Parts: sequence; structure tokens; C-alpha cells
Amino acid sequence: MCLAIPAKVLELQEGGNKAMIEQPYGRRVVLNNIINAKKGEFVLLQQGFIVERISEKDAKEAWKALEELD
Repeated sequence: MCLAIPAKVLELQEGGNKAMIEQPYGRRVVLNNIINAKKGEFVLLQQGFIVERISEKDAKEAWKALEELD
């Protein structure tokens, strides 16, 4: 089973194929060649790939739930 983690796209790199994202656990570069997310969008990550766009509200609710698990 894979868990999708919410994140915010901070900037695009390499012509948009990669993105710097921020999530509750920090920042990192992930692949953005499935849905081509844009800067400022909230997304779900799975195994280093952006796989879906989500609302800011949904992302923040998921972040809160993840923080409660820690």
C-alpha cells in the first residue's frame, strides 16, 4: 500500500519536469511529468511523483492529521 502525501509546489525546475515542493517534513525535489502541476498548487505525492492536484483546504486538513500521528 502506498500513502500519498500532500505538498505545495514552490518552484518548477528543468522546464517543469521537476518541482521543488514543501510538505510537513521539509522541502525536496520531485518529478512533475505526470500532471504538470504549476507553482503554488497543492498536490499529492507518491513515490517521488506528483500524481494529483488537490485543494488547499484538503492539503491543510491532511497535514493536520499527519501531525497528530507524530
